[in-house]
Amino acid sequence: MYKNKRIGVIVPALNEERFIATVIIGVPKYVDQIYVIDDRSTDATHEIASELAKGNPERIRVIRHEQNCGVGKSVVTGYKSCLSDNIDIAVVMAGDNQMNPDQIPRLLDPIIEGKADYSAGDRLSDIEHIKGMSPWRQLGNWLLKWLTRIAAWNFNISDPQHGYNAVTRETLMRLNLDHIYPRYGYLNDMLVKLTVARARILYLPMPCVYGSEKSKIRYWHYIPSVSWLLLKDFLWRMKVQLLHRDSSDKSSIPDSVK
Repeated sequence: MYKNKRIGVIVPALNEERFIATVIIGVPKYVDQIYVIDDRSTDATHEIASELAKGNPERIRVIRHEQNCGVGKSVVTGYKSCLSDNIDIAVVMAGDNQMNPDQIPRLLDPIIEGKADYSAGDRLSDIEHIKGMSPWRQLGNWLLKWLTRIAAWNFNISDPQHGYNAVTRETLMRLNLDHIYPRYGYLNDMLVKLTVARARILYLPMPCVYGSEKSKIRYWHYIPSVSWLLLKDFLWRMKVQLLHRDSSDKSSIPDSVK
């Protein structure tokens, strides 16, 4: 436990045999549950994670999808597991060792202190934090940041592509997790839905650890597909808010998105 809160760490993984052991072993001792979600890897990811789980089966759970579903679906699988296990705060850490586990308290503390319902790392607010990020990737992140801000109509969103985040159990229960976009782009989609559900979103300056791993994102395909997703999210948000405005309670937007 961390400050009397049960913490779960979700590790979505696809072909991460080089890094998955380091990620699992590096999760701090105060984390109650580790959920490794293997999205039908074709390398030794599942075997390595399962071997580590044998040594601590009460803390480490390996869940394997029957078919490749996408990173968004993997995270949702983890969220549902956290809800089933009465986890208070769910943290998402990628399986590629780009996220420093020492930063987890920075994500947890604002939530525990009642300042946020969802907290996330922000690489884009500090030039030192984007060293190692290619100019093309920087441009893509900047573009998607603004498209996500407009889709959600939330200009506090800083780095929607950064997957290092934490969210409360209560906030997850306000979302329809089955409607979260299943692949890359799920973060953008979720931020729109969190905004409509009136969740308090907080970004914290945080670097990534860029090493020998290679991003699986292909930006020439990713940016157009997520842009289309965000257009649909924008129209959905407008519809939900207009319908709510016409309802008997005209004081606010919905507290939940079901």
